[in-house]
Formats: sequence, structure tokens, C-alpha cells
Amino acid sequence: MKRCFSLLNGDQLVCTEQAAILTFSGPRAVLSTAANGGGLRRDLTAIFNYSDCGPAGVCQPMEGDTLRDHQQAVARRLGLDPEHTAGLDTAVNLDNMVLVTRRWQELWVTAAVSAGADVNALCAGDPATLTEQDGQPCAVPAGTINIFLITGQSLSSGAMVELVLTATEAKTAVLRDLMQGSSVSPRLATGTGTDGLVIVCDDSGTSPCLLNAGKHFKFGELAAQAVSQAVTEALMRQTGLCPEFQRSLLRRLQRFGVTADSLRARCPKELPGGDTAFHRALTKLDHDAFAVSAAALYLHLADQLQAGLLTAAQAGDWANHLLGELAAHFHFDAPVPDASLPLEQRLEAFLSALLLAHLREQERIYPAP
Repeated sequence: MKRCFSLLNGDQLVCTEQAAILTFSGPRAVLSTAANGGGLRRDLTAIFNYSDCGPAGVCQPMEGDTLRDHQQAVARRLGLDPEHTAGLDTAVNLDNMVLVTRRWQELWVTAAVSAGADVNALCAGDPATLTEQDGQPCAVPAGTINIFLITGQSLSSGAMVELVLTATEAKTAVLRDLMQGSSVSPRLATGTGTDGLVIVCDDSGTSPCLLNAGKHFKFGELAAQAVSQAVTEALMRQTGLCPEFQRSLLRRLQRFGVTADSLRARCPKELPGGDTAFHRALTKLDHDAFAVSAAALYLHLADQLQAGLLTAAQAGDWANHLLGELAAHFHFDAPVPDASLPLEQRLEAFLSALLLAHLREQERIYPAP
């Protein structure tokens, strides 16, 4: 599907599932994270966001040894001049790219965002696996939040950098509000491992120059609101990530390594009703409103303990209280939690025991013929 947008400054954005190309209608100052054409540039004529996945959703190999080589090749294929173009890469379908414009008096800013965070979400400071060597191929996992921020205002160089901070904080706030976990640690994600950002502002010398783009200033507020809304909608379009999707016991437990397989592994090899009955019971528990809300509170204790905001005794007392409430809700004679285990492992042991008790009760009431 081809979508065409005319921005308030006359720039043209054309989106297909494979590429989103923004062509400038006048002089622009551009600050970007692009491998080719990145940094602060005043001689660019266009920027692009390119999906490296084909129609079947399979990511294609890079064209060249480095991301810079790849982006230069992509620019040429899109009919753009690599010397005067900056580009970003993604694995998402760009039919799902979202545009949001916010205005106040003479100020306006448009955010154009593509987003996926289901497989590559990370928290800044998580263990890294890659080391870059000059000229050597360095493949990175799929999953990216790419943000274009375009405004008709002129921004000082410092304000452009400040806008990067504002936009990044807005993106992170969305992920934190959605409780999106890191893919490699128990921490909440602050972004993905491959996020990109492009700031585009007027460079004609005819508009007043803004010196500030932070949270105290109206322009910063508009930019953050546009990014927040666009990231939220783009995540929903691409992967279904939204508050309703997160009302899941397994989704909340995933960042702690608690999964259907780990719960099954704690149960005996032979189960009443077999694995089919186990997964049926787990599916029901996964969306039980009381279980999800109690687990959300329980895992918040684990986060508070990790951050040092609660002591082990404080977190443990409340964790035991919540396990007691869960046991009472399900009429389950729960075993005494092993206080030597981390909080998440205590919850995992509790849930596996609850599932096992449910299956045994089912067998008692409805014995196999």
C-alpha cells in the first residue's frame, strides 16, 4: 500500500511496506543516528526508513560488509543520492508507520514512527554481545523503534541534541508504561538494541531559531506528545503490544525467565490429563484477572528490591502476603515458600504447584474412564 503525506513545511513523505522516503522542499538541518549521512548535516535532500524484511517477513542480508555500505546501496535502489541522503533500517512493515502532528500557536512538530519491540527490547546497560570492528560485518537482531521528528521551526544545534533527549525519554516512557521487559535481563526495557532517530528542521534562515527543546518548553512538550502517541500506535499496529495484550500472567513473567516450559518443568513428568490438560489450565490462569493483578504487584516488589528501594525482608513479607491472597482466591493449600529463593522463583514454584493441584482436583472430580 502506498501512502503519501504533505507535511506543514511542504516536505513530502511517501510510505510503502518497504520504504518511507521524506523528500525536502527546502534547506534542512538534519541530525540523525544514520550510519550513512548521520550526525549533523545541512546538505541533505532526503531521508528514508527502509524495511530489510521481504514480503514473507524474512530479513534479507546486508548489501555490503557494513551498515554504511548497506544504506548507500539502499539509497541508490530507492533513486536517492547516497552522498546527500541519510537512512535508517528496520525489520517492521512500514505500512504500520504512524504519523502524528502536534501544534500550538506557530509551533508544530510531526513524528513519523515505525516500531517493534517484541524480540529486541533492551534496557540500557544490559549485557551486550557484539563488538564492532572496522569494516567487518556485524549483524544485529531485528526489532527497532525508528523515529522521524520534523518541524518547520529552526533549531540551534544544541536544541536539536536536546530534542533527541526529549524524544528518547518519551519513547522510553511508553515502554515503561506498557511494562515491556528486556529480552536479555529481568529489567524493564528502555528501547530496543537498534533504535534510530532523525531530527529535521528548517535551515532557510527565515524562521526564528529556537534554543530549547526540553521538557520545560512548549516545543518539547509537543514533540514528546507526538512521539509518545506515534510510538504507542506503531507498537500496537506492528506487534499488538498494548495494555490489553499485557494483561497476561506469562507476559509479565517473561522477563524473569518464567515461561510455560519452566512451569511445566517443575511438575512431574506424568501429569493428570497430560500436557494438553496442563496447557489448557495454564491458558485459563494466564488471563485470570485476579492472578494477573496479584502477579503484577508481586513483580513490582521484585523490581523495588532490585533497585534497593525495599529491603529483602520488606519485599519478602509482602510477597508472602500476595501468595497467601492467591492461595485463598484459588482455594489452594499452598506450600510454605522457600525464603532462600529469589522472589520470581518463589512465584514460579507457587504457580507450578497451583497448576498441579488443579489437575489433580480435576482428575478426582472427573476420573478417567
